Amino acid sequence: MKDVVLTKNLGYLQLDTAGLTAAIGPTSYNMGTWETISGTTNIFVMREEIDVAGLTAMELTFFPLAGDVQRGPTAMGLAYATQGSITEFIFVTAAPIQINLIPVDMLYNLIGQGDLGDTEFQNVIWGQAWTWAFNASVPSNFALPVNTTLMGSGEPTNGDRLYVYRVVSTVGYVPTPGSFAELPSARLLISGQLKEEQEFQQIMRMRRTYELQQTYDED
Repeated sequence: MKDVVLTKNLGYLQLDTAGLTAAIGPTSYNMGTWETISGTTNIFVMREEIDVAGLTAMELTFFPLAGDVQRGPTAMGLAYATQGSITEFIFVTAAPIQINLIPVDMLYNLIGQGDLGDTEFQNVIWGQAWTWAFNASVPSNFALPVNTTLMGSGEPTNGDRLYVYRVVSTVGYVPTPGSFAELPSARLLISGQLKEEQEFQQIMRMRRTYELQQTYDED
């Protein structure tokens, strides 16, 4: 048995909220690749991977124990009047998934309560969601978390990589000239243990990872 901590840096995002629909930019600082989800005007995603092939190649299974997200002291900025909020998801899966649902439906699926709940819940190793809202009593356009939700099945995996998603959705803002929203960079940490399993258990776990991957369709 071996204790490990896996990390992934997640880049900065600025959203221009001056128009009727939010748009990425104009500042990016070259910190990661963000994209707008096809068919939406307010959902943005960053996709990353953690390569664990060197660990699982030793026929060891990764058992996740805990997760955390480290942020800078300016956790969030919302510079658009006193209306609107941001929903943010950061989560890790054993197999890639489609990000094409509205935030509420996606959250229900990720915590095992939606139409895709059973599949997605088992697939999510660890995750957390935040709702950030503007607070007029705090200077410098700070936003404060008004709700935090943990999610994830904690299922072990012996796949060769983990898939990391950071999903952001703007909700209910009023377009204002010069307004913007920004999410500083963050660091994801997933701690766990590497253990050797019996051959039958290992094979069944590999089969489950393969089945989850077959449900993913990039198109």
